[in-house]
Amino acid sequence: MRIGLVEDDLSIRQKFARTIGQTDQFELWFESGSVQGALEWMAGCSAADWPEIWLVDLGLPDGSGLTVIREALATHARTHVLVISIFADDDAIIGALHAGAMGFIQKGDGDEALLEHLGNAMEGGAPISPRIAARLLASFKQSVPHGQGAAGYPDDRTEQHPPAADLTSRERAVLDCLSQGYAYEEGAELLQMSLNTFRHHIRGIYGKLGVHSRIDALDEARKRRWLHRS
Repeated sequence: MRIGLVEDDLSIRQKFARTIGQTDQFELWFESGSVQGALEWMAGCSAADWPEIWLVDLGLPDGSGLTVIREALATHARTHVLVISIFADDDAIIGALHAGAMGFIQKGDGDEALLEHLGNAMEGGAPISPRIAARLLASFKQSVPHGQGAAGYPDDRTEQHPPAADLTSRERAVLDCLSQGYAYEEGAELLQMSLNTFRHHIRGIYGKLGVHSRIDALDEARKRRWLHRS
């Protein structure tokens, strides 16, 4: 998949380029350090050459990354946009998600986490760094009246785990591979299935657990005691 990167810090752009270059799943197709540079490139880009995934910083020297996000999605609605940032306040996070961003990544998450986030986006997930997710949850809780859940239910009801369908034997095997740290290609080879089939099972696992990333899936599976190993 082609990656468009909009980040004003050259050292971070170079770091991301090296990380993306480690895998044959992604290619850094375009990079810019400004809103204007991104918009100009978008204006001249054909649909066939459009990046499937955009990584966009919010704090750019000539404006807000929200402008880039909105333009990218207005041009191609199926574009996957992930926000990258060292730090952003709650309003910026919410604003980015409202603009259409499907995930939020902190720059210090590391190379492996970046590739995992990109992989989740490629599969239609909504990757959000744990620290960002925690802040979103805290912000949500502050907006809910004390003693009530999101729909006005008492707290003891909202704290319970919703029922979920059990995993198939193949999904359990895939989940076990993920828990042991295998990459998708390694897990598929170990279980003697195609990479596409392995990803299909992952999407099924995510759906049954109600999550959008490997980290959240493993955390939720441990709570439900669905793993062979803790």
